[in-house]
Amino acid sequence: MAAASFGVRLRQARRDKKLTQTALADALGISQSYVAQLELGEAHPAAALAARIKDLLGITTKPAAGRSNFAAFEEPSSIFGARWLRRPRGGIHRVRLPILGVPLPGDEERLLIDDEPHGEVTAPPQLEDVPGAKALYVRGRSMEPRYYPGEVIYLSPARAPNPGDFVLAIVREPPFATNIGYIRQYRGEDSDQVLLASLNPPQIVNLPKESVVRLLTVVGSGLL
Repeated sequence: MAAASFGVRLRQARRDKKLTQTALADALGISQSYVAQLELGEAHPAAALAARIKDLLGITTKPAAGRSNFAAFEEPSSIFGARWLRRPRGGIHRVRLPILGVPLPGDEERLLIDDEPHGEVTAPPQLEDVPGAKALYVRGRSMEPRYYPGEVIYLSPARAPNPGDFVLAIVREPPFATNIGYIRQYRGEDSDQVLLASLNPPQIVNLPKESVVRLLTVVGSGLL
C-alpha cells in the first residue's frame, strides 16, 4: 500500500489534535487558505515551515532519498538570490514562487522578512519567467479596501515602482534584528526620503532612504 501523502497526514494530525485549519494556521504563522492548499497537496512546505509543522504535529514531509521532488530552491540559500524551479504536475510544468515573511508575534501587521521561504504558491502567468519573483500573504487592515488579510499578493523585482503603485517595503526598523515588511502605496521619493501611504486610515509616512532595504512592486493579487 502506498504511503499516505503529506497532505493527508497533515489533515489527520490536525484533526487528532482537534485543531481547525484556522487554529493551525495561527499556530504556524500562515493563512488558513495555505493550510488548505497543503492538505489538498496543492502546495508543499519549505524547510522552515516543515520544521514548525514537525514540532507542532509530529509529522514530517518524508522527502525521498537524495533531492526531494518538492525542492523549490537551489543555492544560494538566500531567498532573494534563490532560483525557483518548475514543478511537474500532470505533465505540465508550473512555476512556484516562494512565500516571504512570517508574522511578528503580537503584531497585527508587521512581517519579519528573513532569508527563508515560508511555503510556496503557483506563479501567475505574468511572473512565470521573472527571476526573483515572490509571493506574500497580507496581514492587518491598513491597506483595506485594496488588500485584505489572508489575500496573497505577487511581487516582481523586475518592475521599479511608479507613484501610485503598491509595494512591499522592506525596511530596517530598530530594535528588530530582522528586516520588517509592510504593504504600502508608493508615492515617490527625493534624495533623502521615500514617501509611502497606508489606506486605512489614510496616512503618508516619510521614511529615510537609508532605512529602506528594498521595494518590491505588487503586480497581482488573489485569494487562494
